[in-house]
Amino acid sequence: MSRCFSEFQLKELFRNRKFDSHLKTVSGKKAEIIRTGDSNSDTGPDFRNSLIKINGITYRGDIELHRVSSDWYAHNHHTDRNYNSVILHVVVEYDDSSGCVTQAGRKVETVELSGFLSADAEGFLSGIEFEDRLVSLRCSGENPKLSASVKLDFLRHMGAKRFIHKAGRFEERLKDIIDENRPVVFEAKQAYFRDFADLRIEHRKYDGAELRTESYWDQLLYEGILEGLGYSKNTAPFRKLARNAALDFLRQNSGIEELRADAILFGVAGLLPKARVDFDGDSIEYCAKLDAVWQSIRRNYRREFVDSSEWLFFKLRPQNFPTIRIAGAGRLVSGWLIEHTCGDTMREAFDDRNSDFAEVWRKKLVIPARDYWSRHFIFGTLATVDIRMLIGLGRAEEIIINTILPLTYLRGQVFGDLPLSERARAVYESHPPVADNAVTLIIKENLFGGDNILDSVQAQQGAIQLYRNLCSEGRCERCNIWKALRRKPAA
Repeated sequence: MSRCFSEFQLKELFRNRKFDSHLKTVSGKKAEIIRTGDSNSDTGPDFRNSLIKINGITYRGDIELHRVSSDWYAHNHHTDRNYNSVILHVVVEYDDSSGCVTQAGRKVETVELSGFLSADAEGFLSGIEFEDRLVSLRCSGENPKLSASVKLDFLRHMGAKRFIHKAGRFEERLKDIIDENRPVVFEAKQAYFRDFADLRIEHRKYDGAELRTESYWDQLLYEGILEGLGYSKNTAPFRKLARNAALDFLRQNSGIEELRADAILFGVAGLLPKARVDFDGDSIEYCAKLDAVWQSIRRNYRREFVDSSEWLFFKLRPQNFPTIRIAGAGRLVSGWLIEHTCGDTMREAFDDRNSDFAEVWRKKLVIPARDYWSRHFIFGTLATVDIRMLIGLGRAEEIIINTILPLTYLRGQVFGDLPLSERARAVYESHPPVADNAVTLIIKENLFGGDNILDSVQAQQGAIQLYRNLCSEGRCERCNIWKALRRKPAA
């Protein structure tokens, strides 16, 4: 099989794992694809958040695919910072012995996939005619044999797993924040080891007082909200922004002043414009104010900046531009995140007088547009329409589901407040479904013939978990629906 098929077909071969489980790089190293990652249709690497092993060492990052290895340089990826996170280059044909090097100067291993394709790869390729045919589940023609209730129960089960997994991710991040705030002691002598058997792994312990430090929970909530403002396309830069423009820094340097919060967030985000040629009058005035404030604060800033190239605007509706979302984050910071602790906010939301937990959070998270950001989607250019919202109801609902509920559940566990955990889980289980996305539509079409049967957020989240962790990875043997379809009826 040669380079005659398209890069799109290569991407589908890779996404559907039509290759041997044991691979080798062109340099002779053993390679294993643990998780192919999330397919990316925007600028940047073809697959994001991938997990691989090379010579037994696990790496997490992005994967880039090309028909020929020289395309890495032909497409100028070696000068593009968006590709600095690539951990593996997958090609059909290796035609350039110079190797693959990122803009940061790191060498990336290459796998020539043509030598490792599975026996059914050619037949799979012959069935690819249109991109939209590839979204179907392998069991789509068979699963009508199962009752809708059986399939829906499995989705709820997957949704419960997704909820606990998210709470676990917040717990790991809480421990990271604790580590970041622990004093560092530099030893005079470093003990070296001759063999891996001599290496002693330190298992960190976290006492209850550390885990219950309120300022750490404030940062955790702040990070979760900002990450939720990024959607899938800008999650990584928003996460980086929140971890560097930390809430404590904002508390010390901005207080409740909106302009100061905006200056810090846009300054650390790398989005404050330097040149203002052809800017409208409002933009010239607003940017001058932001720049003056940021310059007065910047000397106190000691952490990393987000590079402007890390933000994606391509294929986004203007309402979802990162500039709009950062402006919304500034209103959240100055409006209530600065003055209220995570604990106070959660207790308010779960107060017995408040019958609707989600409504309390909606009122906090929905941010109407006003002043400069009611007339601009980006710096320098007047919008052709009025901007109503910086953070709308739909985005607020997503943040409630993906951040607030699992974080509230975790807080109950850590603080020994089990009713708080149980209430968070109950809200998740009973919360009405939100607007469908591409993944939930795929599941509804393939499992239920398009019927609007996903009756809760938990079922919707289960659909996402099923598709991303099993269906799109070709792990049908781990799916209860697939197992039930292959189970022989009792004699």
